[in-house]
Amino acid sequence: MQMERQVWTWCCIVGLTIGNVFAQEVALPPKPVPSVLIVRVRTGISCGWCTGNYNDHEATIETGSIVRVNRSSDRKAYPDIETKYRITKRDWVDLQHFIDARVLAAFNDRTGCPGCADESVVWVEVQFSDGTKKSVAYNQGEETPPITALLQKISVIQAKAKLRN
Repeated sequence: MQMERQVWTWCCIVGLTIGNVFAQEVALPPKPVPSVLIVRVRTGISCGWCTGNYNDHEATIETGSIVRVNRSSDRKAYPDIETKYRITKRDWVDLQHFIDARVLAAFNDRTGCPGCADESVVWVEVQFSDGTKKSVAYNQGEETPPITALLQKISVIQAKAKLRN
């Protein structure tokens, strides 16, 4: 009886070991996770209660260019003004690398109550290659340090682009 148990135990151990070896050989390697890249950064400032001239300013930065659009609530008197500047590949790559986990953590949709106190609303949006977006909006002057640093980085890129164009 004891001999039968030992044989049975050994048969189970050998069977499980062989099955495990075959399972490991047949298992497909894990698929690599595709890299999600930043494809566009948009930023702007809006003043809905402002009157006259242009009260909505937007900049879109992507590979090779930065496009600025100024809009007015009175589009008949003040048609949209769009200006496109070329940016270097190096500036675009630097911006992509600048937007790291620390900066992305500051994208919490909204900070405070943007526009509630008749203040200008600043917003920033990052768009990714998988179609997702992260954004933040806040009253002007209430941005977090990572967002302030990002806006400064974008201002430097824009200033360099204006000088080149």
